[in-house]
Amino acid sequence: MEKQLKVTGVRYFETRLGLGYECKTNINGLLIWNDGNGGGTFLDCDFQNMNRRELTQYEEEFSETNLEHLIDVYEGVDLINKYI
Repeated sequence: MEKQLKVTGVRYFETRLGLGYECKTNINGLLIWNDGNGGGTFLDCDFQNMNRRELTQYEEEFSETNLEHLIDVYEGVDLINKYI
């Protein structure tokens, strides 16, 4: 992977169980998702611009915590006081 992964946009949406989000990244076709139904945050792709092997490489490199940190950085969240 030659590029450092960064979030470039976030779209939030309500579900019947909570709040979900879709994040665009600087990697063409790679998305960060949370479906808002109580599951974790995960990577997905559009398969027109990325294949399964490439997606798997990113999944192995970035944990759920890493993905949420990238979103926090994009949104300018104060990580020191995030949970206070």
